[in-house]
Amino acid sequence: MGQLSPDFLTVPANPIPRAEAAAQRQRLDALLRDSPACVASLSGPDHMVTVANQLFRKLFGNRLLAGLLLRDALPELREQAFFGLLDEVYRTGAICHSLEEIAYLDAVHPSPRGPVYFTFIAQAVRTAPLDPVSGLLLFAYNVSDHVNARARTVATSAATAQQLAVANAQLATTNEELHVTNAELDATIEQLSEANRQLARANTHLTAANTDIRSHVTELHLAQKALRALNRQLETRVGERTSQLQTALRESEQQRTAIATVFDQTPALICILRGPEHRYDYFNAAYQRLYPGRALQDSALAEALPEAEAQGFGALLDRVYQTGEPYHGQEMPLHDVGPHGPRERFFDFTYQAFRKNGAVVGVAVCAFDVTEQVRVREQVAVAIFRGPRYVIELANPAVCAIWGRTADQVLGKPLFEALPEAAGQGFEELLDGVLATGVPYVARELPSTLDRAGQRDTVYWNFVYQPLVDHEGRRTGITVVATDVSESVRARQLLEKLGRELALAYATLQVTHVDTELANAALSYSNTRLTRTNADLDSFVYAASHDLKLPVLNLAGLFEELQRGVTFTDPAEKQVLLPMIDSNLRQLTTTLDDLAALGQMQPATHAPPESLALEELVADVLQVLEPQVRAAQARVTVDFEAQPVVSYPRAPLRTIVLNLLSNALKYADPARPARVHVSLWLDAGQPVLWVQDNGLGFDAAALGPDPFQLFRRFHDHTEGTGVGLYLVNRLVQANGGRIEVESRVGEGATFRVYLGAAA
Repeated sequence: MGQLSPDFLTVPANPIPRAEAAAQRQRLDALLRDSPACVASLSGPDHMVTVANQLFRKLFGNRLLAGLLLRDALPELREQAFFGLLDEVYRTGAICHSLEEIAYLDAVHPSPRGPVYFTFIAQAVRTAPLDPVSGLLLFAYNVSDHVNARARTVATSAATAQQLAVANAQLATTNEELHVTNAELDATIEQLSEANRQLARANTHLTAANTDIRSHVTELHLAQKALRALNRQLETRVGERTSQLQTALRESEQQRTAIATVFDQTPALICILRGPEHRYDYFNAAYQRLYPGRALQDSALAEALPEAEAQGFGALLDRVYQTGEPYHGQEMPLHDVGPHGPRERFFDFTYQAFRKNGAVVGVAVCAFDVTEQVRVREQVAVAIFRGPRYVIELANPAVCAIWGRTADQVLGKPLFEALPEAAGQGFEELLDGVLATGVPYVARELPSTLDRAGQRDTVYWNFVYQPLVDHEGRRTGITVVATDVSESVRARQLLEKLGRELALAYATLQVTHVDTELANAALSYSNTRLTRTNADLDSFVYAASHDLKLPVLNLAGLFEELQRGVTFTDPAEKQVLLPMIDSNLRQLTTTLDDLAALGQMQPATHAPPESLALEELVADVLQVLEPQVRAAQARVTVDFEAQPVVSYPRAPLRTIVLNLLSNALKYADPARPARVHVSLWLDAGQPVLWVQDNGLGFDAAALGPDPFQLFRRFHDHTEGTGVGLYLVNRLVQANGGRIEVESRVGEGATFRVYLGAAA
């Protein structure tokens, strides 16, 4: 590698007239643009691309480079010596002539012709001759033909002498072209050097002019009139600077206000603590609502929240402030005093250090109150039974409390050996049916008799039996998610008994009005119980999916460790088992995510309607589904001329459109191009959303009057959970509408969503 003087290329430090600077800039841009070489200008130690001519971008597949770090723009070159050489030039200031070709293969759009090979010259750039290096000037030359010709020459070394002579001639031609290009590069460098010398001469002229102006300062001060003119100029400049400063301050305040507005609207608890004492510099409205009446601004954490300091949160903040490493807490309890007395809450939070000039000056806090989720999960019972004897593999504290046993008394034992009193009550048939058919079973308020606390007790359950499937698709066990609703059932039974007694008494007195009142009360109670039961079902489905996520994540982590640390004696076994385990883990994660979405549906059904432009909403969904659209080579058309805008809750309608379009793309017929049409029509004044596709289709007539059942799937050749259409149907019904479907095998499907009163 050859070297030149480190101050070969400098930029004058003294200012030059604006017009001349612009002209020089134009000449430099034209020089770079018309240069026969691939030229780029890099700034800073991280090599940010400030200028790259067309030849340079073409060398790398016409990628967008300006404004990006070269390492991020060209990640394919990180494993080669390229960036190390650039770093050396920036560190030493010496010119680098690359003597070896650099191979570049586009990882996003690989060329069928193989890698692009290039050589380069890297030149340090300085603001002034004695200043440190501020950037690099990079000249590159595409030598792919040269390298490929050399490779072909090596590969065909056994060819005839005439072929070798032709190859040598081609190589000589390529070498001549390389010499010519090197000469052109040297000429370009000389042109840049001349431009640099012109800039230096201009700087000298400016310096002389400044010296001349300074020599006349005394004369200017002697002239009173000139002094007043100078004062007026200074006042004007001060006014302009003051106006600019005020404008900058207003823009800064507007940005701060905008950020504060966004933070105040988010449900997350956000605050910024400054200094080693962790004084409150900012906190949003959600954080203040957590501690109403407390003076937080500019107070230290230990003063404003002594209970948090006492429970170790201050020590965690100290560690983040001292080390600069973030800390993530999950479901951590906090005992404090609220408006109504002592309370215990649980939070997921992140402590993130923020720096100024490289030094930690504070900690940013972002937290979410997950108390409700923790409380719900503590109330949901979860168990796992394995094998035909239903050996108890997992039993959380809630299910052990319902059974009246400890975990040690039931784990590892068959179900009806651990709970002999449960035999003969019909559970065997239910479990056998789920294990044999693979169809989940959902029970509500099912009575059973258990021995608890030394006495026989009747327990009422809401539960779901869900089959567990191994990597070969065999059903090996059953997951149970349950809640004890005994108190609710007994309260209802007592109320029903009292109601019957009151009804009998009033019937005796022939008080028709009271009978009507009692019937209305019973109807209201039934509606309340139905709403509560649905909410309980959503809660325990959400809690169950949340509880199972951590074991699944642990399994995924163990699987990654298995891939890194275990060597299979049989490679064929590895090729079969590892993809199978990975597929099942992803399928289980998808199922848990769908169940969590189903459990969180209840709040979405109460969202207020808003005016929604259907074309914008569908475009937003299609942007999310862009990979699926591209994979299916689908053409999606829309027609909302009948009613472009509807009034509907945003989140439910987006979920409905997302699920229907996702299914249309997932189940496209590979034998023909996918076509999907989304439109809206009016039926007796009611808007109806149509989603039509030409996909695989299914036998809708065979599904009966209720095709959208939980866990029901129409196709088994792709991954899925059978939750999506059930969720769509629930959302549509919750907003006063209904959904219809027409489909035959091989003829696609048409879904009609009657949006109901909300629209």
